[in-house]
Amino acid sequence: MKALQKTRNIGIIAHIDAGKTTLTERFLFYTGKEHRIGAVDDGTATMDWMEEERERGITITAAATTLLWRGHTVNLIDTPGHVDFTAEVARSLRVLDGAIVVLSGVEGVEAQSETVWHQADEHAVPRLVFVNKLDRVGAGFERVIREIRTRLGRVAVAVQLPIGIEKTLAGVVDLVERCALRFDPATQGATVFREPIPGDLAVLAAKQREALVEAVAEVDDALAERYVAEELVSADELRAAIRRATLKNAIVPVFGGSALHDLGVQPLLDAVVDYLPSPAEVPPARGEVPGAKARIEERFADPGGPFAALAFKTVALRHADLTYLRVYSGSARQGDQVRNVSRGKPERLAQLFRMHANHREAIERIRAGDIVAATGLRMTFTGDTLADRDHPIRFEPIRFPETVIRVAIEPHTTADRERLEAALAALEREDPTFERRLDEETGQLLISGMGELHIEVLVNRVTRDFGVQARVGRPYVAYRQSIRRACAVEGRVDKQAGGRGFFAGVTLEMAPDPEAPRVRFVNGLSREGLPRLFLAAIEEGMRGAVTGPLGYPVIHVRATLRDFALHEVDSSEAAFEEAAVRAFHAGLEAGGVAILEPVMRLEVRTPVECLGEIIRDLNARRATIEESLADRTPALVRVRAPLACLFGYSSAVRSLSQGRAGFSMEPCEFRPVPREEQDRLVV
Repeated sequence: MKALQKTRNIGIIAHIDAGKTTLTERFLFYTGKEHRIGAVDDGTATMDWMEEERERGITITAAATTLLWRGHTVNLIDTPGHVDFTAEVARSLRVLDGAIVVLSGVEGVEAQSETVWHQADEHAVPRLVFVNKLDRVGAGFERVIREIRTRLGRVAVAVQLPIGIEKTLAGVVDLVERCALRFDPATQGATVFREPIPGDLAVLAAKQREALVEAVAEVDDALAERYVAEELVSADELRAAIRRATLKNAIVPVFGGSALHDLGVQPLLDAVVDYLPSPAEVPPARGEVPGAKARIEERFADPGGPFAALAFKTVALRHADLTYLRVYSGSARQGDQVRNVSRGKPERLAQLFRMHANHREAIERIRAGDIVAATGLRMTFTGDTLADRDHPIRFEPIRFPETVIRVAIEPHTTADRERLEAALAALEREDPTFERRLDEETGQLLISGMGELHIEVLVNRVTRDFGVQARVGRPYVAYRQSIRRACAVEGRVDKQAGGRGFFAGVTLEMAPDPEAPRVRFVNGLSREGLPRLFLAAIEEGMRGAVTGPLGYPVIHVRATLRDFALHEVDSSEAAFEEAAVRAFHAGLEAGGVAILEPVMRLEVRTPVECLGEIIRDLNARRATIEESLADRTPALVRVRAPLACLFGYSSAVRSLSQGRAGFSMEPCEFRPVPREEQDRLVV
């Protein structure tokens, strides 16, 4: 348990180009994990190990490593910032105990910053903020803190002040310890000098420390007593109070610096140890214990308890998949037999590894709190739960966003068809936001993803990693289907072919449900008599009937079971599953077709003189303007617009601004297409 208390499982999350990987490379250097600092621009970053990442200069897949700092073990995951790879962030935050949010001191809170922040909110992950790039022209530390408060709605408290700004940035003031920290450029920032606070900052630092104490006292009773009594608060007392407030998500401590120029990184590492939780300090993992009388059970981070782990990432390799695990309780050794509770299959932990990007370090044993990888798990995929065979538990699976774009793909030669399908199957195991299917009418292979870059990267991997040359068609929108109105329907099967029959009846009440990601099943029976196995078969039948009559996946539907018809001899699980499928399809027809299109949240930053043209172009693209800020530099406009109207927008925005504007976009929602557009799609 002492080792557990000195463990931190954290991730670095941010908008693209905020400097996550640059910061991670400094972490590796200052903790002694690497003896040189890798650079994203040079393609030498340790954590961006894929060829595709090094060529593009962006992070595509989440990479894990383990660091040692001040006697603590820090399991770190560096996540992508581009919205097309948001699945990597989602699955990482699901298993992490804390996070560092990196914000650019120039751009501040950007679109993807909000997305990853809300993803962290979903899992109540305590976090720190590092305001990076304070050495850039236009940087503003206080302005970014205000944006955190207004746009993210959190109590952001500065625990540092920058010494200088933009080109004059020279270090930071530690408000807790009341000293200045400077970083020696001769040692690439590895040597840190502690000095008195510069005279021109002394008054401001005193006021800011008082504001820090007051903000923390508002959410921490122990510190509030000292503050009300006007007693002096020591550095240790303030640090302990900040920790308590951070762990309960009452505040977000904010740090600053420049990762590229080696300023402010070590204090952030100290903050990981001082303010983020150990696995023993987060709420226990909750899951369902399967059985005739299923119940919810908690698993505490106890190495002596029954083994339970969540598979949160799969890497498809030539000989055996590599499965990343977060161990929530118990321990296991290499070669141990465990149970995949999600699929009801036995599994064997053939080999266990601690990961450093794509390098593996073999280990013999894993314990509660560990983030590791394993081979030999043949039937385990992302979101599955592994547990002790005698103490099963099933954790909630990881939820991922719906795909929004689709293309047709075909091999250069017919002989490569099977190899292409095998490559796509491997990528589908790795990436929960990548889907493939065969169009039964055209015979085409269709692949879906989160955006044009996502699809492009995956197709390049088909060629580079699997050696299959493929052609892809033009991208088009991946529509969804729902129903327009509530309806009550029945599905019935009644077959007699000699001997035992095949009988079941299912009555459903179906209705639109914007809160349901796909199909939400509700047991609304008012009478007893339906065996649990048949109830499970009905739910399984509906979950399998996920494609509507127009060929689009079905979302935003609630299906409530109202009644059933049962025969003591002729009813079976298979019969109830088929009856449920028939009822569900009947409901899709009776409820009326509603075609839904993906809508993107778009954020454009542009010189103010180009703002008018930018807005006129967006209006022509069926955009809804949510916010337009012309009184800032650069001007900012935030809109929601259908993806179907945004293909080629990158070229358009460059043309309208002479290459001076930039934008980011992310999937936001699915909403009904206009009537005339639906008529065109239905035809």
